Amino acid sequence: MIEFLVMAFFVAQPVPAAAAAPADGGTPPAADAGARGPSPLAPADLKEPVQIKADLITGEKNQAILTGNVKATHRTLDLRCDKMIAYYTQPRVVTRVVCTGGVQAQDGDRMARGERAEYEVPTGVLVVTGSPEARQGTTYMRGTKVRLTLGSERLEVENAVIIFEPPPSSSPAPRRKKGTSK
Repeated sequence: MIEFLVMAFFVAQPVPAAAAAPADGGTPPAADAGARGPSPLAPADLKEPVQIKADLITGEKNQAILTGNVKATHRTLDLRCDKMIAYYTQPRVVTRVVCTGGVQAQDGDRMARGERAEYEVPTGVLVVTGSPEARQGTTYMRGTKVRLTLGSERLEVENAVIIFEPPPSSSPAPRRKKGTSK
């Protein structure tokens, strides 16, 4: 069986026009970025790419539907699911993604999983629903809604049940020698 892997590069936000043309008439800051070479799939004046991989992609004017082994990365977020709809403006600036089926998200030491997730790209806010579970460090939580924001240590869980796990012991338990008993 032959599988096709489609990789789509989308971008999160355009560079503001004020940043592209300095008032003093000097070289724009974006000119240094051009030394790396523009991406063949995105205009050179856009930043913070959202990288999405899937087995199948169907593109339309303002959205793309991705299915099968979907993986999206943006900044520090790694998001996986069975199906994703990526909403974008022209020229392909992703503004929002909606994931369904087997959602798993990882951002540093924070993890969230559930059956549905919505990620607002410009704000970096991910909301997971559908029997969501979350973990931050050694703390495990479950509830009705999990919200995490990129670039923040904050993790919100609505109607939460929390399980605090003790940190792993740094010294092993003493062992008995076999064959000796007193």
